[in-house]
Amino acid sequence: MPEIRRREFLVASGTLLASAALPAPANAMELELGGKSYHQLRTFHPRVRSHYACTLCPYCDGGFTYAENGHIQKAEGNPDHVATRGKFCAKGLASFLSACDPDRITMPLKRVGPRGSGNWREIGWDEAIAEVAGKVAEALSQPDTIVVNEGDSRDGAAARFLATVGSSSLFRSCAPGLGGAARQEGLRRMVGVSYLLPDLEHARYVLNFGCNILETALPLAQRLTDGLVNNRLKLVTFDVRMSNTAGRSHEWIPVFPGTDGFVALAMCRHILEKGLADGDFIRNWTNTTPEELLVALAPYTTQKAAEISGVPEKSIKRLAVEFAKNKPGAVVTMNGVSRRDNGIDAEQACTLLAVITGNIDNEGGLCLPRQFQVGVPQPAPKPVEGGEKLRLNHTLPFEILDKSRVVKVLFNHLSNPVYSAPAASIWREALKNESLVPLVVDFSPFMSETAEWADLILPDVVGVERHDLVSAPTALWPWVSISQPSVKPVGSARDVRETFKKIVEVIDADGQKGMKPLWAFTSARQWVEQASAATPGLEGNYKKLQNKGFWPDHGKIDPADRKIVKDGEALPVAYHTFQKTGFATPSGKIEVVVPDLKPNPRHARLEKGQFVLATYKVAYHALSMTTNLKYLAEIHHANPLWINKAQARELEIADGDLVRVTSEVGYLVTKAFVTNGVHPKVVGISTSVGRTSYGRVAKADPFGKVPDYARKELVDEDIDDNIWWRDRGVSPNEILPLAVSARHGEQAWNDTVVTVTPADPGDVYGTVHVDNARHLAIFKQMTGHRAG
Repeated sequence: MPEIRRREFLVASGTLLASAALPAPANAMELELGGKSYHQLRTFHPRVRSHYACTLCPYCDGGFTYAENGHIQKAEGNPDHVATRGKFCAKGLASFLSACDPDRITMPLKRVGPRGSGNWREIGWDEAIAEVAGKVAEALSQPDTIVVNEGDSRDGAAARFLATVGSSSLFRSCAPGLGGAARQEGLRRMVGVSYLLPDLEHARYVLNFGCNILETALPLAQRLTDGLVNNRLKLVTFDVRMSNTAGRSHEWIPVFPGTDGFVALAMCRHILEKGLADGDFIRNWTNTTPEELLVALAPYTTQKAAEISGVPEKSIKRLAVEFAKNKPGAVVTMNGVSRRDNGIDAEQACTLLAVITGNIDNEGGLCLPRQFQVGVPQPAPKPVEGGEKLRLNHTLPFEILDKSRVVKVLFNHLSNPVYSAPAASIWREALKNESLVPLVVDFSPFMSETAEWADLILPDVVGVERHDLVSAPTALWPWVSISQPSVKPVGSARDVRETFKKIVEVIDADGQKGMKPLWAFTSARQWVEQASAATPGLEGNYKKLQNKGFWPDHGKIDPADRKIVKDGEALPVAYHTFQKTGFATPSGKIEVVVPDLKPNPRHARLEKGQFVLATYKVAYHALSMTTNLKYLAEIHHANPLWINKAQARELEIADGDLVRVTSEVGYLVTKAFVTNGVHPKVVGISTSVGRTSYGRVAKADPFGKVPDYARKELVDEDIDDNIWWRDRGVSPNEILPLAVSARHGEQAWNDTVVTVTPADPGDVYGTVHVDNARHLAIFKQMTGHRAG
């Protein structure tokens, strides 16, 4: 017999096992198997596959769901999708669990007893629709008293409904799209678009200011990884906390909170002084010259930036030169920079680094967005004056309480402000008052902290049960994706578009008010079909979209080098598109305004035990939408307070100790996580957990009462018997005082100053104590300053 070596034996054995287990060629690669799924035991029994666009975050990755016997068993990315590339983040992979969650609401509920008492009875859809329609009809003489609080613009149904009834009262918990209001506004003023896509896979150098790419931006994370491996790019991260991205960077710079803009402007000045700027690009494509810009940047010396930020002056100079010399380069920013009072200025300062080096819409730089503008079914209602304006909901409950805003009907859609808003306890107080808000209607499929204060809950379907049409600027080529649910909604849960349609049809039964014709679609599926027909560039391609799940078909991923290939050739990218059309600004050029940055005065007066509180997201949760998904909750259910080791020692706090975190409106009690991975003047806490409602998994309470409305057929033994943890975390949002920027209207989430001390005797983990009178006083002071 010929000699068989051990390695050859293992290879041969593995090949035989693989070919026996899968009905596919033995040499199939991962990407060749992508898009297929089989029963875990019956290996030749394929599951039913449907197209799925995950909308748990604005990146809207495209993929598939797989169903057996009417239940979804799996969700994954589409390997042919130009943005997703076969990958889903943890949230997308676990998203299907919401469909079979035994704690979900699947029938309309009407409260019994006082609002917030927790007593409900199931009612039929006809009764629920009639009651809501009646209240809306009564309010039509004052249409702005009909209010929608929305967390997302996923399908446009809520905005369409308000426009139909003539109301301009649309409030959002966040700006639609990628990035917050400050970031979007800063880019619009400067470049004419609300988003710039960093071409990370082709960059040689990346400066990252406050963005946790590897946890919270999967399409970008894939491209960053490709750039690190294939292009050997250098990644430098400025962040107050050693996030997963900072920890995997070549350099982590723990910058003092809110001073990123000073560092960026000092780097710009140094690049210009050294003659390393792209003078031709500045002269041809901005509203200034290198000479004028250098004069405007005179106040921003590297020495001053070092004093303010704590970043050594040598590092600022070195990194500036490295970035300018190692083209192409990209600058990445996100919430760590923008969610502050000076967020617009800081965003523009960081973007200026890319502008002066000519790294705009070039290979490896910051690219103008490629995206389809998804249409809406026609005919559409005429916009109401002021209805298109972005209004964030941070001050809405205060306006209700001081009676400056009259509300007769409040719809809550895809939002949970009693949990996730700043000054969250004020929302609870406003919703509790039935004289100020006579009717609260919530569309949540779960009993959220906000739904608990509703009068009626009209349960929406969950993501994997929806028909959707989405597009996001997350690739170098535009794409649009579709969702086609493979299972029917559990119980009688109904798509919110169909619910609004029914309300309109009761209000305008004969069509004489002109409302009914605006809701002529028959179902959410037809809504998507009509929206497709109204999407510029997609006309006539709906069937292709249905078959493929996305459109256009740009090509396939070459597993060898991760390039998009079509007909054997790498797909070309259209760079420098501004040379044909100019920028979408009044001048057609990038409009540079050097901001007048000033340090936050409160941060300059920090005393012993005082810190700037940084709140952050984690990879496993999308605010309040994922904490009842058991796979994700098991990974991340606690959020201890990050505190620097030296500061903890000075305050006599050990790792795991109970600590009291006090703001000017209240305090919370949590555990300390002592680490060197956070700036000495910063403490950090995740806002992704700390639930008091939503379900037994979110509350880490497997012995809690099964809801009366729970479906008997939805039994989950994991929830009944396998929730081993009892820590649900502590939400910091109630102790965050209102700090809305007058410039961009967004809460300055990361500017809050807190005092950290060892817990008092008798303090209990998880306690949150808030003084709402203090919240209200801060609001009055803030609005008084604005009026003055």
